[in-house]
Amino acid sequence: MVAKISLNKFSNLSVSDRQAWDTLQRENPNLHSPYFSYDFQNVVNAVRGDVEVLRFADANDKAIGFLPFRRNFMRMARPTAGPMDDLHGVISAADADICFDADEVSKLIGGYSFSAVPAQQFQFGLKGFAGDGNYVLDLSNGFDAYIESRSEASSNFRRAWRKAEKLLKTDGATVQHDIWDEAVFERMIELKRDALAEAGHFDLFSIEWPKELLEELHHRNLNGARGVLSTLQIDGEVAAICYCMRSENVLHYWFPSYEPRFQKQQPGMALLFSLAEWAARESMTEFHLGQGDVQYKRLMASFIAPMRHGMVEVSVPNRILGAVGELSYKLDGRGKLLSLPAKALRKWERMALFGTVRA
Repeated sequence: MVAKISLNKFSNLSVSDRQAWDTLQRENPNLHSPYFSYDFQNVVNAVRGDVEVLRFADANDKAIGFLPFRRNFMRMARPTAGPMDDLHGVISAADADICFDADEVSKLIGGYSFSAVPAQQFQFGLKGFAGDGNYVLDLSNGFDAYIESRSEASSNFRRAWRKAEKLLKTDGATVQHDIWDEAVFERMIELKRDALAEAGHFDLFSIEWPKELLEELHHRNLNGARGVLSTLQIDGEVAAICYCMRSENVLHYWFPSYEPRFQKQQPGMALLFSLAEWAARESMTEFHLGQGDVQYKRLMASFIAPMRHGMVEVSVPNRILGAVGELSYKLDGRGKLLSLPAKALRKWERMALFGTVRA
């Protein structure tokens, strides 16, 4: 039972707190992603700063839960890596007695805005709404068992696998996993920036910290969260690049890209299959594709882990802002003037997540 809730700078957590964090993450299967690791938060704090933690403790001051976040001037807490935080939430036992409605929480933060917490954390008061879910490849019985299972379930998967396998077995095809090549990394950034511009989205890499985060995650070589760069070359030319992040048990698919001139060969899909095979060889049991109801994720996933998104407003100002936001989104799309408040709130949220007024 929670007897004490305290607000701490991440850098002030004790050695015993880190040990408790690692244990809680390891013993809760819903938290095996590298996003929930102490190591990930440590790197985010190094490149962004201002990471804080709600520490939940029992009557003996033993830590039973942690929530890392960054806050704005209204004390609204958000995931520490902003738009790069594909999964987040409370690090605790699945059945922990944690409640965001507690008076102690409202004294420390103004609320918590979240976009991808495990659905099981509904019981903590992180209710919100059901999201797209995290698309997961089950590698617990190995890569061959995964291929067999998905092939039995989907003829489209069988065709995709045959095409990928044919490319991977071509004499001119070469795959490399867990490498570091500065030129390849820079090219991946260029391709992602081009894709963001084409889609009309804010250029994540126009600010410094996202790129620095990827570099640090690779170079620090941490067990809980480590960057993994992979390539597929065709006849000596790089055709596809992917930057993933891994923990001991989970590989997370993060920044895939491919050269447009190789589009017909679908090198991105071939590299995705190869990454799944590599992850299984590395004794990882799950390969996470993240949220997003897109065709290739539906094709590849063994199952979808339910997620939730929303906001918990625990201070009066944030409750008012939340009520205004709810009304604004109801009016959105009913006319240009009626849509303005919702557009302004979306702009506000992007600014808070990216940390820049340009978002």
